[in-house]
Amino acid sequence: MTDDTVRDGPSAAAEVFDTAVLDALGGESAVAFALYGKDLRYLRISDALARLNRRPAAEHLGRRPSELLPHGLAREIEKTVALVFAHGAPYADTDFVLSPPDWYDTRHHEARWVPVHGPDRDVAAVLAIVSDVTESRHREELLRSSQWRTSRLQLMTARLAGALTVAEVEAAVAELGRSIDARHSEIRLLDDAAPVFPWPNVPTPRSSRRRRVLPQDWPPALLAAVRDGTPLYLGRTPDLGRTPAATPPGDPLPAAAEDDAEPDTEQQASAALPGMRPRPDAPQPGEAASVVLPLLGSGAPMGALRFTFRDARVFGPDDRVFLEAFAGQCALAVERSRLYEREHRTAVALQRSLLPDRLPVVPGVEFDYRYLPGAPDFEVGGDWYDVFKLLDGRIAIVVGDVIGKGLTAAAGMGRVRAALRALAFTDPDPVAVLAGLDRLFTATEDDESLTTLIYGVIDPATGVFDLADAGHLPVLIVSADGKAKLADAGPASTPLGVVEPRTKHTMRLDPGDILVGFSDGLIENRSRGITQGLDLLLDVARTASARGDTRSDSRGGAPGNPQSGTRATRPEGKRGDDPRGEKGERGERGLEKLLSSILERLLDGQDRDDDVTILGVRIAEPPG
Repeated sequence: MTDDTVRDGPSAAAEVFDTAVLDALGGESAVAFALYGKDLRYLRISDALARLNRRPAAEHLGRRPSELLPHGLAREIEKTVALVFAHGAPYADTDFVLSPPDWYDTRHHEARWVPVHGPDRDVAAVLAIVSDVTESRHREELLRSSQWRTSRLQLMTARLAGALTVAEVEAAVAELGRSIDARHSEIRLLDDAAPVFPWPNVPTPRSSRRRRVLPQDWPPALLAAVRDGTPLYLGRTPDLGRTPAATPPGDPLPAAAEDDAEPDTEQQASAALPGMRPRPDAPQPGEAASVVLPLLGSGAPMGALRFTFRDARVFGPDDRVFLEAFAGQCALAVERSRLYEREHRTAVALQRSLLPDRLPVVPGVEFDYRYLPGAPDFEVGGDWYDVFKLLDGRIAIVVGDVIGKGLTAAAGMGRVRAALRALAFTDPDPVAVLAGLDRLFTATEDDESLTTLIYGVIDPATGVFDLADAGHLPVLIVSADGKAKLADAGPASTPLGVVEPRTKHTMRLDPGDILVGFSDGLIENRSRGITQGLDLLLDVARTASARGDTRSDSRGGAPGNPQSGTRATRPEGKRGDDPRGEKGERGERGLEKLLSSILERLLDGQDRDDDVTILGVRIAEPPG
């Protein structure tokens, strides 16, 4: 077959022109194409495509691809040419790889196969046009990877923004490690209580320099990253295993920023020559590359992240920007979580220091209490209780709740408790005490402060009980004959600081009667509203009374002496603690057993995120 069979020119002049065009395209032009006959042999090939095949153009003519090219590539070409001849339709091969002789890397190409019709409209030849699409593919991959990095960084930033503990930060680091196919991911932090030290590139007055103390058991790469504040990109490939990006070639680690910097440990000081530092550890067996990223908080190092990989890889500029941005978000999250944990510990300590460990011993009256902090992953609340003797021999009881969480709520509770005691010793009448607290709140507290409480005064000799409340929940009264009801000071009242005429409710508690004050954490949670919780509380009280649980027994000794309140002392961060707290050494009595039954029924199996405070008062029966 000759070129004439694929030309459609009506005259010799047209044939000459067509030949000139084909010669121009096949010669100096960069267009890579080939023309195949029905026997799958080359009819014409451009110099550009011949160079890709690494053979002169003349060697192709009259020969099949299988005679010239590697077996796999030749088989695919002949298969495609035969397919176009059979169907008479164009075909596109969107991505195949060739390695030109003047390139050090492989190149991606796209081929389009077009049928060439003769005068009788049959397919007389197949034209293959090959284009180098390497740069286009590279741009597409960069765009996809850039979009992935952006979306992943946004996702991890949102995840870290909600982290309240270091454990949650560690979980985010592990999640990112899985998404980038890391073999191992870890975050190591310096002791929060240890002295901080500056990095060499952070100007620091000479008088403020401190000895740099780093953990002796950390790998050298982690120590180097923390000490120098420079990310380390390590690997087995030549460009990774030699030096980090920010380090001049031949110098594994930057030199010391100050000549008088002390060694990190005695072992390192004795093992290293003057002016030298330990070399970062090479990847371990099974690890072909690793990344170590320092964490900076408040101008001082906090620790480092490390990711290791099974496969050798090159960390390009975009990869480094992404990883270092993630490390920055981790550092912020760690610093924030440490601040939260410190504030949480301070708030718990403050709150517990203000809650009484023991209640007064009053003849004729029994007291019991329970206090349980909120769940470990929630901030401490502002619940409190108090019982104290007044100057006239009566007893004041208080259950309150400062709305809010954390140190602010605990400090607010301390202020209200101190003010209430001062007002009660001046005039113990409940109306006078709440009116005084209203004045105090109006003068000193901001509009966002919200505190509710019940305050009552009981006369042990007569059982007369005066009760006032400021927007708090009612009290539970369980009579000796087994009846249970809720009681408050009258019409709906307002929290402290929302000034209104205060009222009180006077009632009489007979021997064997029990009064229980409580906070909203006892009855309300995510799955149960206040009304439902109050109904359940009444049901528990009636059931306990019917079983005889509210009666005292002979183990208590003289009337009026028993009081065995408990505060749950579970370690922070543990779940599944007994909601009844610690039992008194003498075993549970009537009042104790009622409070334990209430806590067990209302709290067991509930997802609790608020403090629980409960205070019980029982008028003891006379001896005999």
